[in-house]
Amino acid sequence: MPKTSSKYEWQASASIETIKLRAQTLRQIRTFFDKQGVLEVDTPTLSSSTIPDPFIESFQTQYIPLTQTMQNNIYYLHTSPEFPMKRLLAGGSGSIYQISKVFRQGEVSSRHNPEFTLLEWYQVDWDHRQLMQQVSQLLTELLAPFIQLDETVFISYKEAFQKEFGFNPHTVSKSELIKCTEQIGLADVLNLDEDKDRFLELLFSHKIEPSLGKSKDDNAYICLLYNYPATQASLAKTSMENDYPIAQRFEVFINGIELGNGFNELNDAQEQKKRFTMENKLRVEAGQLEVPLDERFLECLYSLPQCAGVAIGIERLLMIMSQKKHINEVIAFPFEKA
Repeated sequence: MPKTSSKYEWQASASIETIKLRAQTLRQIRTFFDKQGVLEVDTPTLSSSTIPDPFIESFQTQYIPLTQTMQNNIYYLHTSPEFPMKRLLAGGSGSIYQISKVFRQGEVSSRHNPEFTLLEWYQVDWDHRQLMQQVSQLLTELLAPFIQLDETVFISYKEAFQKEFGFNPHTVSKSELIKCTEQIGLADVLNLDEDKDRFLELLFSHKIEPSLGKSKDDNAYICLLYNYPATQASLAKTSMENDYPIAQRFEVFINGIELGNGFNELNDAQEQKKRFTMENKLRVEAGQLEVPLDERFLECLYSLPQCAGVAIGIERLLMIMSQKKHINEVIAFPFEKA
């Protein structure tokens, strides 16, 4: 047993077996994409701009030049490698993937660490439905040796809400949502002036998400939830379904744990800038700092080919594989020990 003092706990939080599992999993992922002809890339961790999403806060650092020929500048640790990866796609890289450390402020919980690992990949000439099939294929290969997996389930956002609450989330009124939160004891969680999406997210996180990817006999399955409300499109394309717009995006769940988020990627620069500007406005209204938009990224969208992309959290994947309850159990040195 390694010696330690009560003052400094230097040992890793993850076991050696789990550290080996991580290495094995990353090798398997690289082999999978190598066989598929998808190129591994490497992009910057520091950037002069960041994502304006009001629900994601970036770490900031200051660049201090050694000479007077350059100015001091604020840089951001990336929350995802998405923007520079799309610049590569726009330049003709073809389908690509990356395994990258990413950073997000304020995220510490049993499923969150401020520094974590993303597997992110993009398939050129695919849409989100084709990519969902590949996500299922990869996760099945990775997880099948470790847990009992039932057949993958593909379910729309609308179907999930209709099954749980009996209403269509795309057309339901805000007053109906408020009434629903009251009926299930969540009336005091949000202010009544919050927008409709906040109420949908509240109902989803409390009543739908915990059961996604978890069967009645306690077996796990891969659940791909798709076609979110258009107001939650972020960087995804939108389209009309019946008489209402939907976002061509999906999320991946296993055992009630969200593993990833994917899009049929928007390649309309003007529309994306409009969304970013609105997100910055929401940041200011919430008392957050407005962030500089990534103009290089926006410019590349004029050349971005049709593609679909997804990001999968490696630590959460390892939690499922090793049946761990806390993210600290799959990270050698989590935030508290870094």
